[in-house]
Amino acid sequence: MARGRDIDDSEVAGQDSFLDVVANIVGILILLVMVVGLRVSRETHAPTETTASQTPAVTSEEVAAAQQEAQKQYVLAAKAVDRARQSRAELQQQDEERVAVATLVAESKAELEDTKLKLSSDQRRDLELRTKLVAAQDELEELARTQVTLAAFKPQVESIESLPTPLAQTVSGDELHIRLADGHAAVIPLDQLLADFKEDAQANLWRLESREQASVSIGPIDGFRLVYTLRRANFTARSGASGTLIRLERWRLLPDATAQGEPVEQAVLPDSRLMRLVKARPATTTITVWTYPDSFNEFRTLKRALYELGYPTAGRPLPEGILIGGSPEGSQSAAQ
Repeated sequence: MARGRDIDDSEVAGQDSFLDVVANIVGILILLVMVVGLRVSRETHAPTETTASQTPAVTSEEVAAAQQEAQKQYVLAAKAVDRARQSRAELQQQDEERVAVATLVAESKAELEDTKLKLSSDQRRDLELRTKLVAAQDELEELARTQVTLAAFKPQVESIESLPTPLAQTVSGDELHIRLADGHAAVIPLDQLLADFKEDAQANLWRLESREQASVSIGPIDGFRLVYTLRRANFTARSGASGTLIRLERWRLLPDATAQGEPVEQAVLPDSRLMRLVKARPATTTITVWTYPDSFNEFRTLKRALYELGYPTAGRPLPEGILIGGSPEGSQSAAQ
C-alpha cells in the first residue's frame, strides 16, 4: 500500500510541474509579443530613410491583433489549468475515500475474525445459527413479496375444448365410413361396394384359370370405385390330394371427381346430406373417418358434431397420396 501511495504522489507532482510549465510558456509568449510591440513603436517614432521598395515588416494593427490573441490564449490556458487542478483534487479525494473504505472493511473483517476466535464453540455455533436465521428471514420476506405479487396477478385463461375419447377397441358392429380430404367430407358406400364384390368375384373366377392373380374394378357408386385383387394358390393335403385355393389379396377405393363431398362447415349442418345418412344409421353405429393431413382441423369439427349426436367416432389418419384399402389380414393402405 505504501508503494502504491508513493506512485500516486509522484503522478500528482508531475501534473503540478506540467501545469506550471504550461503557465510559464504562456507567460513567455505574452512577454515576447509585448517586446515586439515595443520595438515596432520605437521604430515608428525614429526618422529613417527608406527607399520606395522598402515596407514595414510588422504593422501596429498586426501587433494589436497578436496581443489580443495572446491574451485570449492565456485566459483559455488559465481556465484549463483550473479545471485540471479541480479534477486532480476530486481524484485525490476519491482515492482517499476508497482507501478509507477499504481500511474500514479490512478492520471490520479482522475484528470479526478476532471475535470468533475469542468465542467458545457453543458461542460460535450460536453466532452461525443467528447468521443463518437472518438470511432465512430475508429469503422468507422475499418469498412473501413474490407471493403477494402473484396473488394480485390475474393471468389470461385460455379455454381448451376437450372431447371425451373412448378407449380404443376393435369395431365389430355396424360401421359407416367417411372420407375427409381437402376440407370436404364424403360418405363412402363401402357396404354396397362389398356386397357387389361378393357377386362380382364369383363371376370373375374364370380369370384365374390361366394366371395366378387378377384385378377387377366395381362401380363407381357415389363417386367411389372398388378395385379388388384375387390370387390363386395351389396346395397339397397330407393325404396327398391336391387342389386350388382362391382368396382375396387386397382391395382399394378409387375416388373420382364426384366423390369430393361437402365442405365440413356445411356437412355438420342438421339438414346436410352427410347428417341425413348418419342419422339413418342406428345409434350403435361407429363412424370411421379416414382423414388426410390437410383436414386434421376439420376432423375435430366433424367429431364434435358426431359426438353431439351420440355416435362413437374412430379416426384413421392417412398419409398424403395414399388410397383407402384393406385385406383379409386387416386394413391397409396402398400407394396410388
